[in-house]
Amino acid sequence: MVNKIFELLDFQGALDNLATIAAINLESPPPLGVMKRYRIVTSEEALSEGAVQWLSGEGPEIILEILDKSYQTILEEFYKLAETEDWEEHRKRAAAAMTLVGESAKILNRYFAYRLDKPLDLKIEERASYKELQAFYHEKFPSEMEGYVPTTGIAFKDFESVRRDTEYELFYIRNEEGEPYFDAEMLRNIKLTVDFQSQAETFEEDPLLKVRAMQDRDLHAAAGQILLACEAQIADFFRIYKKVQDNDLARHLSLAIIALFLTNNPRYLIQNTSGKSCINYYQDFLQFLRSTMQTAEYQKLIAYPPEKSQKLIVSLLSLAHALCRAFFVRSSSIKQEAIGLIHRSMRKGEELSKKKLKGDTIWNQFQIDDEKLRSLLSQFPNGPLFKILDLIRVEQEEDVHITYDPIGQENFPSKLFSVTLKSHKLDVLRLPSPTRQAFIHKAEIIDEFRGFLRSIGGERRLLLVNLQDRDSWKEGVRCRILESLQKRVEFASQLSVLTLPKDTDFYHQKGIYLENDSTLDFIQAFQKQLSHPEESGFFLPQFAAGLDWKKFLHAIHRAYFHEKTELSRENRQDFIEIAYQWIIVKAVQEFRADMVSFTCKDAIDTGSAESALFFGFLQLLSGDFSSKETQDHLRYLFYAPALFIRERAIDAERLNRSLSCLEKCDTELAERGKVILKEMGEFCSDIGAIQISL
Repeated sequence: MVNKIFELLDFQGALDNLATIAAINLESPPPLGVMKRYRIVTSEEALSEGAVQWLSGEGPEIILEILDKSYQTILEEFYKLAETEDWEEHRKRAAAAMTLVGESAKILNRYFAYRLDKPLDLKIEERASYKELQAFYHEKFPSEMEGYVPTTGIAFKDFESVRRDTEYELFYIRNEEGEPYFDAEMLRNIKLTVDFQSQAETFEEDPLLKVRAMQDRDLHAAAGQILLACEAQIADFFRIYKKVQDNDLARHLSLAIIALFLTNNPRYLIQNTSGKSCINYYQDFLQFLRSTMQTAEYQKLIAYPPEKSQKLIVSLLSLAHALCRAFFVRSSSIKQEAIGLIHRSMRKGEELSKKKLKGDTIWNQFQIDDEKLRSLLSQFPNGPLFKILDLIRVEQEEDVHITYDPIGQENFPSKLFSVTLKSHKLDVLRLPSPTRQAFIHKAEIIDEFRGFLRSIGGERRLLLVNLQDRDSWKEGVRCRILESLQKRVEFASQLSVLTLPKDTDFYHQKGIYLENDSTLDFIQAFQKQLSHPEESGFFLPQFAAGLDWKKFLHAIHRAYFHEKTELSRENRQDFIEIAYQWIIVKAVQEFRADMVSFTCKDAIDTGSAESALFFGFLQLLSGDFSSKETQDHLRYLFYAPALFIRERAIDAERLNRSLSCLEKCDTELAERGKVILKEMGEFCSDIGAIQISL
């Protein structure tokens, strides 16, 4: 266990420590761990990522030392607040912090009594750091914290995962009995943290405050792209509109088009209006498009397709599907702005740390730059917590249940880049799970995605790489409905689903796999999983049944790992990622896909990391990463979705897994590229000269 606390514990880190302790479920006490020498964590995920687990035999000193440092950090903040002329404005912020101080002390006393089989010799309330903080607070900030409206529900006890934004979808989804996955205790901790952060003096300096205006400009341009792509169908529609204006389908289409024109009007950009902006009108467009596809007329036309001679009806159907298609394949117009934001944030993070580090490789530099970005973002309010609290407030004030619907909640799809493999063009799409889910055991495919698949029928094919955990109670139902969609005759020719598990013990090489460095055991276990896919979290297309997985895995072993008899955990994790990339390339070839998406629940962390990894993997096969444009595009793929949609950085573990794999590929291709292409050429046919279009 570490012996010394990292000296630089910021105010938010101190608050996070107390919130983590206050959220401990004493009915089932979790293990405690320490990350980065000063951050207290309780989640199994955090412990598996390198946190050092506290053991009762070590005594309570290390945890108490971190607690003392947390109290001292809060006290230093109070000193600053009390010296300002307008310190009374910070009463609420101070009260929120002190509520956590009191609650965390009570919880930790009981936690240690349970873990150590005896009470602490000196209760936390009697420690000098606690008493000093309490005395100063009562002298300078004599106020009380507001109460909270009780909320029914159970199960969401881990504040660390809430703070890290790893399971936010559970705030939208109810259990089978219709109860939420959070309770009054969790809501209280979220509100305490938000109240504390919302009073921060640095709030106006937050670089992510500019994100909303950038999104607005992006959707303004997106509307223009959709209107241009559907120009012929829209012209036909207005020519026949008088003849079909009484048709419910036509009326909804008309509203969708009007919303598009309003979105495309620069008058409604955020900087030009105080009313509805382009974002709002684009959301209106999507809702009208959905309502179009829910009309009785549309449903009837799908059940009983019209004859070609029924030109008016065919024209309406053609427009509806053209709008769906353009909605999913439009490109972002703010990539350069986003890249600029990322670079500025990294530079400011470097200024804060007062350290100028230079990586010895491209991949090491990516990790250094990532630390800079996280260093800056840690100085500002936690965006996801504000979003969660806003959601809960809306549900309580309007007495509604808002379902989990990522695409319907401003997480819009787009095209990321294109690649040519042996003269065959492949568009890579950013696609959140095209599902809507109100309850944990029920989910449905969204209407516009069905319309998109109908629009490409007979012309193009989509390989949907599903990265959700099909064996998880949280994601299993979404996986099943996506996998079953391709089995419908209507979509069989244009959709293929490939599920690759990204959250199993084998993928993370933990549990029974953690200490086993034997290459033979590893390959045998991997082969067993691929040979019995649905028992291991995989869902493979039909072509996979005839593949020699043993030969495939040994080819990777020879090509990338020099036939070593032992592989470290990092090597095994790289091996899995490399295997996934070649499986994806093989699936693209076998299905002759024109489009591929890397779809997780929201295409923010797992999906973005996989999109970036696929881009980097192909780029390394075709050349190198020396150009600034290539490196910037990789940064954009990694960071933009999380920054713009959840106002945070991408999950660190997903980022590091992708970077580790790319570094391994880069090293091996530089040394023995021809050998790799020859070995893997027996699995994948010649992919030819790879050309990537950004």
